[in-house]
Amino acid sequence: MAQTIETSGPVYPGRVLQTGSSGSEVARMQTYLNALQKAGYPTLKTLTVDGQYGAATANTVKQFQALKGLSIDGKIGPATWNAIVAAYNAAYNGSADTWPGITLRSGSTGQDVRHMQMRLNQVATLYPGINKQTEDGQYGSNMSNAVRRFQSQFGLTADGQLGKNTWNAIVSVHNAESTTTPTQVTTPYSGTAMRTGSSGDYVRFLQSYLNALGAKLTVDGQFGTATSRATQQFQAKAGLPIDGVVGSATWAKLIPAFNGTL
Repeated sequence: MAQTIETSGPVYPGRVLQTGSSGSEVARMQTYLNALQKAGYPTLKTLTVDGQYGAATANTVKQFQALKGLSIDGKIGPATWNAIVAAYNAAYNGSADTWPGITLRSGSTGQDVRHMQMRLNQVATLYPGINKQTEDGQYGSNMSNAVRRFQSQFGLTADGQLGKNTWNAIVSVHNAESTTTPTQVTTPYSGTAMRTGSSGDYVRFLQSYLNALGAKLTVDGQFGTATSRATQQFQAKAGLPIDGVVGSATWAKLIPAFNGTL
């Protein structure tokens, strides 16, 4: 089971946020400052959470700095970052697992991307239909694939983007993974039967589910002889026609069988 780590923070991104900066770290600070307005700092001006560090964000940062006795420069260096994070976490029990406020997608970079790469890698230990990836803070094709494969298995729109619902679902599944009641998959039948020669995400899911039931397949999304044989073995145990083809009836038996191993 994965261990829950990096539950505090989020950590300073290593660069000063200031006028002209952009990205999820900026959006996170805008989100936090807006929340703090309702939690003991009523004079803070409300910000649009858009990930763009403009004059309004700089002015609200100055307000916060003045209230906390920090250097009033309108920039978010380590001291201001840590003060905002500490105030937010104290008021809302927040952490690095808190959604930053904007959708992360292909091309996004930074600590929030790296954090979710780590969370997805941890989730993939129990749900290996999700590909593992380098935790480099770069939202490329591997990240998009991992997010899409997570979404497909847990009832979310499979668009490969990290919006609020997907972010929170990843955190929830990760946290449940280290308990006695991991989250069950709800992977719907794809609508197309899988057989020798098939490929794609659903073959990855099939292979990972069969492995949990005792098979020893490479989870590569390629339906070859070994996958066909493992499918037939599952069908025999489940009282299904033994044809090595994964249609709706086989899929309907496979999902609860996999969930029973969690």
